[in-house]
Amino acid sequence: MPFILLGIITNCFIYGGRGILISLLGIMAPVLILFVFYALRMLGAGDIKLFSAIGATMGVRFVLSAIAFSFMAGGVMALIILSINRNWKNRILYLFNYLKCCFLANSLLPYTDFEEKNDGGKFHFTYAISCGVIMSLICL
Repeated sequence: MPFILLGIITNCFIYGGRGILISLLGIMAPVLILFVFYALRMLGAGDIKLFSAIGATMGVRFVLSAIAFSFMAGGVMALIILSINRNWKNRILYLFNYLKCCFLANSLLPYTDFEEKNDGGKFHFTYAISCGVIMSLICL
């Protein structure tokens, strides 16, 4: 929350009244885009708040770029973790069973339980967000 307020204040100082709109759009874009991932328990609320803080400071264009780069970095990290743990088969079966359950239940179900730490399929997405922000700074 302090970084979101700092982003709003900074944008107000730099852009005047228009800075509030820049910050509010930057805050809301991640919430609207990533809510589905949160509802399916694929992404935590803290990750969305971090993206909102980035958006409040840097604006909607930057945060959208950071989200895209973060998901790419997360994919690379996931592939590395799968290679190190050598649990490709287990994770693909988990995904297949999840999709099968969603199909049979005819609804979207939570993908994972955040409380279970040792299922071999989780990592802190904050690392991917950091990479995504760095890539956005370089590219924009």
